[in-house]
Amino acid sequence: MSVYYFTIATLSVMGYVFTVRDRQEKTKVFYLAAAFLALTFIASFRYGIGFDYFSYEQIYETVSAWTFRDILRCYWYEPFYFLICKLFSLAGCSFPVFLLSVNIFLILAAIWFIYRYSKLPWVSIYFYITLQFLAYNMNLVRQSIAVAFFLFAYPSLKNRKIILFTAWIFTGGLFHNSLWFVWPLYFLLRIKITKKFLAVFAALEAFVYFFFEWVFVFIVPFLPPRYARYPGGYFWSPSTFGYVIPYALYGLIVYLFRNRITDPKQRCIYLNSALYSTAISLFITKHFILERFAVYPFALSLIALPEIIASYENDRKSSNRFEPAYYRVLILILVFGGIYFSFSAAKGVHSVYPYVSLMEKGYSAPMDMSGSE
Repeated sequence: MSVYYFTIATLSVMGYVFTVRDRQEKTKVFYLAAAFLALTFIASFRYGIGFDYFSYEQIYETVSAWTFRDILRCYWYEPFYFLICKLFSLAGCSFPVFLLSVNIFLILAAIWFIYRYSKLPWVSIYFYITLQFLAYNMNLVRQSIAVAFFLFAYPSLKNRKIILFTAWIFTGGLFHNSLWFVWPLYFLLRIKITKKFLAVFAALEAFVYFFFEWVFVFIVPFLPPRYARYPGGYFWSPSTFGYVIPYALYGLIVYLFRNRITDPKQRCIYLNSALYSTAISLFITKHFILERFAVYPFALSLIALPEIIASYENDRKSSNRFEPAYYRVLILILVFGGIYFSFSAAKGVHSVYPYVSLMEKGYSAPMDMSGSE
């Protein structure tokens, strides 16, 4: 666990020094470059951690012996990941080299998103670790690639370019089909939240929650074959309400500080992202596999929470005096991230705690390919 604590502490201190005390663009770039190297190292030089680590290793070795026709026949609905595996194997790359390349892509996507949209990059990096996005990358690799494409699609969503947004979502969905299911967020994130809307939404949420099994039977014919096979399997097991709490706290924070987000359109997007991620996470208590759909709107927490803190920082700078409110809000929101990280570490979320490096090569029993997400 020490590698995680050291990384969080070091990047947080560096971030404050290089992006708060010194606001020059070059220091911001330097800090994000350092964060990229640190996070890529952690994600790439692990061994046997991540629930699906050995599944992905087995997939890589198996696919390397297949032809492109074999891949398109067996994985026609999600071919891109397996095609990339094949290309890397043809280049003579080992699985650790392939994993390094994938993590470079995933971390770069997050760094680009933070650089472009975060008002406090060091806070975003802190939440990237504490809110389990890094852990997600080290476990659910294919879906993490889909999340990266969702981040790439965000400018199109924000600027209302539906064709470009659809292109990003469609392409990312060829790595992991779950991304296709969140295409309606293009419209849903823009809905103005009113009392009437919340009443209808709550009623719909309650209906689907209590009659989920009936609803699922109705939609099964429209789902990719792999999703239709989940009932009765390991991923169909329920989880506890404890895993819903972090999403609910995120929703509560965004709601309580909504007026600190001055842009009405951005406020609407953040509020809806918090509402939908919380609502989706509730279904973890039915079947924990459904959490994968919550991660997409939850990814906007990387810029929503820093924007709330930044609004108080601006007050402090404009008044040029000590502002207790800024420090209270900063500590409150950072503590939220710290509690989520501690909870996840204690529960062994995504099976990445404690950290095991390639040098240690701790033993974990390989999993069958069918266990992969």
